[in-house]
Amino acid sequence: MKIATFNLWNKDSTWSIRKGSIIKEILSINADIIALQEVPRIQEIESISKHVDVKYYNFMQYEGEEEGLAILSKYPIECISNKINTILNQCAQRVIAKVNGMNIGITNVHLNWESVYQREMEIIEVVNWISESNSPDYEILCGDFNSTPYKSSIYNFLVGEASINSIDTSWIDLGQSLKSPTLDFINNNWLHNRDNLNNIRVPVRYDWTLLKSCYPKEESKLSNIEIFANKTTAMYKNFPSDHYGVYVDLDFGK
Repeated sequence: MKIATFNLWNKDSTWSIRKGSIIKEILSINADIIALQEVPRIQEIESISKHVDVKYYNFMQYEGEEEGLAILSKYPIECISNKINTILNQCAQRVIAKVNGMNIGITNVHLNWESVYQREMEIIEVVNWISESNSPDYEILCGDFNSTPYKSSIYNFLVGEASINSIDTSWIDLGQSLKSPTLDFINNNWLHNRDNLNNIRVPVRYDWTLLKSCYPKEESKLSNIEIFANKTTAMYKNFPSDHYGVYVDLDFGK
């Protein structure tokens, strides 16, 4: 089963020249489920779902905005309400995918980019929300965490190396072996005109896919992980987004 995450970059002035390449990338990876961040408006996910011929989708619009999070799925999905939680309404979306007799929890996040304090509040709400779920067979947490692996409180909390507010959890970072960045200040030219960020920042992996630890149940097997949307083409001379996407191939063994 192929699961992907991709921040589309809600930049209206460039959307029209990037949308075609975004659709091409989604078609090329042929993911079973893809979590999308910075979707400009519901009409865009409706359009994208038709172009990529994916039947099931869910869009979670941010409170007071057109932008939101979206999940496209080849399998039936059930939206999980966040109980009108004002923090979750700005950062997280959750569905249960019905996959070959299994229930797979998929939580899609886009954490605050400005404040680590806000990100910590958000991830606590997300983890609590997932823990309240009716125990799907497996849980996937993915998206744009705006945090650096191994260094950030968010990452260390999720992989069980630290607690936040006396709360702990345990997830497996499926991208541990991935050497490529997803926010590439050197090669992605969309980042070159942002206050010379390419001169002062190093490329980082902000976009993650995690599997919730399910011991003693057998964990799924990771057969592949790849970056996508990290190249331009003769037809599309611009990168699809300011982020690269990530997909994983998982065998849930059931």
